[in-house]
Amino acid sequence: MTQINFGDDLADQLRNEVGAQAKKPFKTWYISPVTLGKESYYLYVEKLTGFPIITQDLTTFTYVFENVLHELGFLTTKQQERINRIVTETIQYRYNPDETSPLIAEYKQAIKDHQEKLIDGLKDDQVPKNVLMSDFSLVLCATLDEKYEILKRFCRVTNDVIPIKVGKPRPGTSYCTITPQFRDPRDWQEFIGQDPTKNPQVVTAIKENNQKMINQFFKINDEMPLADQADARTLLDDFLNGYLLHDQIGLVTTNLAAVNQYYWILLVAGPDEFPMDVLVSFFTFLSHAGIVNKPAAKHVAENLQQAFDTFLGEDNVPYDEMNEMLANNPEMIGDDYDLIMDAIDRGDLPESFRDTLAKFDANKKQAKFAKVRYTNPAQVKMTYKIRVTLADFKPQMDRVFYIAGSQSIEILQLTIIDMFHGYFGHLFDLVNKETGDFYVSPDSLDDDFPLPIDVPGDVIDASKATVSRLNKGDQLVLTYDYGDDWEFNVTVEEFVPNYVGYQPIVTAAHGYGIIEDIGGTGALEDYYYDYQHGDVDPDFKEWLGGELIDLDSVDINELNRELRDSGE
Repeated sequence: MTQINFGDDLADQLRNEVGAQAKKPFKTWYISPVTLGKESYYLYVEKLTGFPIITQDLTTFTYVFENVLHELGFLTTKQQERINRIVTETIQYRYNPDETSPLIAEYKQAIKDHQEKLIDGLKDDQVPKNVLMSDFSLVLCATLDEKYEILKRFCRVTNDVIPIKVGKPRPGTSYCTITPQFRDPRDWQEFIGQDPTKNPQVVTAIKENNQKMINQFFKINDEMPLADQADARTLLDDFLNGYLLHDQIGLVTTNLAAVNQYYWILLVAGPDEFPMDVLVSFFTFLSHAGIVNKPAAKHVAENLQQAFDTFLGEDNVPYDEMNEMLANNPEMIGDDYDLIMDAIDRGDLPESFRDTLAKFDANKKQAKFAKVRYTNPAQVKMTYKIRVTLADFKPQMDRVFYIAGSQSIEILQLTIIDMFHGYFGHLFDLVNKETGDFYVSPDSLDDDFPLPIDVPGDVIDASKATVSRLNKGDQLVLTYDYGDDWEFNVTVEEFVPNYVGYQPIVTAAHGYGIIEDIGGTGALEDYYYDYQHGDVDPDFKEWLGGELIDLDSVDINELNRELRDSGE
């Protein structure tokens, strides 16, 4: 859970929220109001790095932050996605007047000193406001970056939290066609992160091995023109023996994200595709030599291209072109209708998109419940053995249970929610990944949650359809609470004729289940981490009713008592 701390200057606008104390990197921020011209804005500063985010209101932090991440081309796509999830998945505001970031005062002074330039940058009516706020945030960061190395610290913390591991091919892999004439850099793995100046002999050995690596690369690529070969040698030597060994010992097998960061430095010096071509070719060579696996080499190629496109601003379709494309191809809107509308409301897309959605509204046909056979007579008397796992959470939480084929799909849905300690206070649906069928009860639909558009299979009334419609081996996903978005992977394992015992009944279980309204699996993981380390916030314990929940503990007998009680 990300915690944004505020003081007296925002005490009348923000409510002090209860939750676990933020301890992990990127999860503690400070907020303060600022003024630019006659307009009020909000300045957020991250605790460890001093990275700033500027918003026009108190509801758009997550959207501006996501836009800013997209502009940080020195991060890989995977790192951008993971950081965005870490920071924005669940946010709380906490009144904490005794602690703040020392950089807030400096950022405010920078805004005061650059008023005219910053105001001019916010006058473009053709650009969505949250994109302008992203640009504003990056410009503000640049004013202090040289002095405080904010982006460098942001990059270093990212690499510590989300390193991109470098895989090694399995022995005998077919694409490993080159016998290396150098040692595997992993031979110096124990020295990674250490001070190069305190390990001169190790650094010398690594450099000598790097040089052998470079020499064999050019021996394999001897068709490269001599001029290009000289430039490429200089580039690889600078990357392997300069950049990777500058502040601390690093190897070509340490972290793939380092390639992105090095290439970004070169792009800032002058956009050129030549370094990208050399680095991609070099990692392809390393994959053939059995040092990195093929996915790692592909990762380098894709992320360097993404960095290049981001630097040139070529990775986004112009808004007017995108709008015209949607207007001419309304089927492309489909299930993204609500996402597009939210983006317009937030200011991430121009108002012109609203007219396109209005035309789509006028012509779309609402999906209707399909007329289907609700029961499969051949399987209605069978008992189903089903396994359910909470998605995206470690350690694994799962249940194995039996349910009659004659029971409704709605009872199946409620059983799963009950077994994982849900209280049925939110909407839910079930999707069969095999057939695309979408099971939902009519009572779960309203103006905010209408029937979905373009469902791959049939939309089926879950209160009428029975479990007998499902087949052995079917894979389904139950989604519960469209805010926290709990997802459960459901597998039909087998049929058991004439099962003796009360149904539904749980026969195996691991893990407690969910905590309602905590904020989804990310917040549940934060709680689990804090619980394991004895660091659960007292206010959060009070929110739980005064007693902490052990997520590793589950009582099958209790689960079955609850199922029996709910079925009576």
